[in-house]
Amino acid sequence: MKNILLLFILTLLSCSTKKDEDLIRRIESINIIQTLIEQKGLEMLRDFSTEKELLICLNLKKVSVKTKCFEETKANDKIIVIKFPEKSFTNKGEVCIEKIYKSKPINDSFFLKNDSLNIVNQNETFKTFKIPTSITQKFKTVELTKNSKITEKYIQFSIPIFSKDNTKAYLKFDHYSNNENSYGNSIYLEKTNGKWKIKYIERNWAI
Repeated sequence: MKNILLLFILTLLSCSTKKDEDLIRRIESINIIQTLIEQKGLEMLRDFSTEKELLICLNLKKVSVKTKCFEETKANDKIIVIKFPEKSFTNKGEVCIEKIYKSKPINDSFFLKNDSLNIVNQNETFKTFKIPTSITQKFKTVELTKNSKITEKYIQFSIPIFSKDNTKAYLKFDHYSNNENSYGNSIYLEKTNGKWKIKYIERNWAI
């Protein structure tokens, strides 16, 4: 009986801890998006061909972490064609865990290997997230609704992926303008002295 009660208490505590962590990461996700908009908003939103401002998609896309990306391939393997992200407000993506915790541009030391399990577990955390309009008041926005149709020109962020201690984060940013000017970046951020700062931006794809 005591063992069952102890297991029940531990289960409750575990659920409570997970809810608290999810809440923290939701709050930090908002802080990160706000930081990016404040620091890089004008640059990210500019349609270089027309100099007009793009829409911000309020729906963040979900990026799943893959653990098997760099497997050995045979010499006669077929060439794999890389597909550009589909234009969709509910667009989903993938990222290799090696890219997250072993990023060469920042000296292989941004995320730590002991963050790996926590990073993968975030595949099962909140899968939908919407930017509150309170931090996008100065800009035009678009979001998924029953009657909405995909717009041709907009930008979209992904749900951030956090380190175990929630002081480092990774997310994707897609910029859909005219086809020849569309691109996507990886963004690495770190929280120091209570504020998120951009540490590195890396190009993922471009047209």
